[in-house]
Amino acid sequence: MATALGVIAIIIGLIGSFIAGWVGVGIVVVLAGLAILLRVKKNKEAEEGQKKMGAIICGIVGIFLAIVTQIGMGSFANKLKETADQMGPEVSLISTGAEGFKSLGIIGFISKAVDAKPADMTDAQFGDELKAQLEKVSNEMNKK
Repeated sequence: MATALGVIAIIIGLIGSFIAGWVGVGIVVVLAGLAILLRVKKNKEAEEGQKKMGAIICGIVGIFLAIVTQIGMGSFANKLKETADQMGPEVSLISTGAEGFKSLGIIGFISKAVDAKPADMTDAQFGDELKAQLEKVSNEMNKK
């Protein structure tokens, strides 16, 4: 069970920060902490001899990956916002949404971008416009 929690912590560490930002990191910390605590408890109960360390290592790696991914997302968000701000109001959804990447990943990006959505725009139009603006900003970032 402890090793399974450790492996899940690694998987969520890679994906969770990207999707949910610091919330994903928190989930990884909880799962990794449980994995480590369960393994330490079982190692104490086990007979003398070789102790198992897989869950502990997986938990530590999961936390490390989650934090590194979140730091990378923050750096990307800064560059995305900087590029969008330089491009002007034609990419206002991206400029507004980029702040959400820093704290809540993709979920934060979309929720912040929705705040800048014009009232007369439908959800389908919003999705298309967000995609078009993101493509413009991505192309501009690739030029640099």
